[in-house]
Amino acid sequence: AAVGGMEARLQGASPATAEMRGLKITVRVTFTCLALFAAYMARLWAVKTFGRVIHEFDPWFNYRAAEYLAEHGSEKFFQWFDHTAWYPLGRPVGTTIYPGMQFAAVWIWQVLNTCGVEMSLNDVCVFVPAWFGVVATAFLGLWTYEGTRSVDAAVAAMLIMAVIPAHIMRSVAGGFDNESVAISTLCATFYCWSRSLRSDSSWPWGLATGVAYFCMVATWGGYVYVVNMIGVHAMFLIMMGRGSRKLHRSYSLFFIVGTTLATRVPVVGLTPLRSLEQMGPVAVFVFLQFLSVCDFLRHRWKMSKDTFDAFRKAAFMACCCVGVVIVAFLFQMGYFGPISARVRGLFVRHTRTGNPLVDSVAEHQATSPRAYWQYLYYTCYLGPP
Repeated sequence: AAVGGMEARLQGASPATAEMRGLKITVRVTFTCLALFAAYMARLWAVKTFGRVIHEFDPWFNYRAAEYLAEHGSEKFFQWFDHTAWYPLGRPVGTTIYPGMQFAAVWIWQVLNTCGVEMSLNDVCVFVPAWFGVVATAFLGLWTYEGTRSVDAAVAAMLIMAVIPAHIMRSVAGGFDNESVAISTLCATFYCWSRSLRSDSSWPWGLATGVAYFCMVATWGGYVYVVNMIGVHAMFLIMMGRGSRKLHRSYSLFFIVGTTLATRVPVVGLTPLRSLEQMGPVAVFVFLQFLSVCDFLRHRWKMSKDTFDAFRKAAFMACCCVGVVIVAFLFQMGYFGPISARVRGLFVRHTRTGNPLVDSVAEHQATSPRAYWQYLYYTCYLGPP
């Protein structure tokens, strides 16, 4: 039916209009391909200059972990205690890193070799950041389209994402670090979440959101930002009077699937249910269930608007009192974990410890205005002051 309608419109349109539409589609496709091509080629500078080598300390450590995973399998990987790391103390690597990037690299390597494409694991790990840089660019375009419903805006966003220094510096070929894959999963999670809210029938996309969020959790500790942003967005929609069954179903599916899978990552465990940094999304989930139950009772008991408003206020106050008691009890039991140093650093200035390793970490320092210009370039003018 859609194709037939399109053909009818094209037949009914004047030759000039049809030609203009065809030209517009051609230009959009051309610039989309240009963005993806630029995203890939811009990240190959190190390979063209120095060859297929892993560079920097963390990427080398990550490559070594990928090598161990490929050689010994996932079961031994999660039990691996590396006596040569943090020498002489050693380190239980399998349970203290986010292993998503290593698993992705090994799976890609296995698929390529199965398909007859001979590539060493080293070469795959070198190119993974560039490949996922293209993936991140594509997902950002899709996400932009969901937010604007404009193909032109999506193409423009892809062109910016392809060459913006802030992304290139974390996804250059040879820089086999967590962020190179995590930015792709971040964009995928936000796209799937936005897609799940497109219409009343699109809420099953919440499942894809949960899976993409799990990939984010398995790859990088920045997943805390992702789940909090989705929680803030859902709460903002409720406050704007745009709460709906679609929002309830999408968020519930995302939260249940994503959190359940996230707890299976050894380095994360039950942190999503115990960390103070992630209690906001949990509270939004509980609040959405409360609203859903109230709405169910309203239709079941056929309440009038005034009666329902009074009932919901009374029920909300009762639930808040019970919640405060439960939270206070859990605090006394030591259930909740402390706020991490990185989150505290957003509000409290870092106190120099005298340890060069700690004091040199970027997250422990305020970002300088020069850094914004260096990493964002002209897009600085597009953001808030």
